[in-house]
Amino acid sequence: MADRGEGGGGRGGCFWTMIFGAAIVGLVVGLFVRFPNAPGLQGDPMRLIYLLALLAVVVLGAGGMFSENIGRTLRYVAMWGAIAAGVALLYSFRGELGLARDRVMGNAMPAQGVATATAGGRTVTLYARGGHFFAEAEVEGKKVMFMVDTGASVVALSRADARRIGLSPAERDFTQVMSTANGLARGAPVTLDSLAIGPIDVRYVEATVVEGDMQISLLGMSFLNRLKGYQVDGDALILKQ
Repeated sequence: MADRGEGGGGRGGCFWTMIFGAAIVGLVVGLFVRFPNAPGLQGDPMRLIYLLALLAVVVLGAGGMFSENIGRTLRYVAMWGAIAAGVALLYSFRGELGLARDRVMGNAMPAQGVATATAGGRTVTLYARGGHFFAEAEVEGKKVMFMVDTGASVVALSRADARRIGLSPAERDFTQVMSTANGLARGAPVTLDSLAIGPIDVRYVEATVVEGDMQISLLGMSFLNRLKGYQVDGDALILKQ
């Protein structure tokens, strides 16, 4: 007799668990249908599926213990509810967490930047170092470190960087006169077959090899103007192609 009563209690607990679960699921679905544009749900039906899955875990976990001890069941429900709420909170802040991760990576390697790809194109975000933006680019298959300079009309290569990528202009090639931080200098115009920063790759970029002493090559407007756009946001420079 005791065994039948215990089994009946278990079946009763499962029955009410199923009723409770169905009610919760129905409530969530109803709210989603009634408020499809609610913050965090608009255009994101996968979030509804995600929430329903969490509810299923909570309800089923509670149902397995319902017939044994109501107090213990309530504790487990509270525990699973706290876990579900924490996971849901992390999910809702996944965008901000992604930005924080990108910022950490950007601060660790500011010249390499953080690359992202969207339906609209490719983006590289560079982070300032010492008040300037630096970019590690690939030019003609070789790595070259640039400082971004919107005041430079063209990409300006130092003699050392030019030699690294296989450019050695003759004396007669230095036909340009340009202003640099060290005064006037001569430059030899060249065309770079490719200049890439991460996934952003620009072909046939106008540049010049500077005859004078340059500590670092400059990434000028002949590259930047070939992009879809670029903008400075605090200590971040966003390049878009």
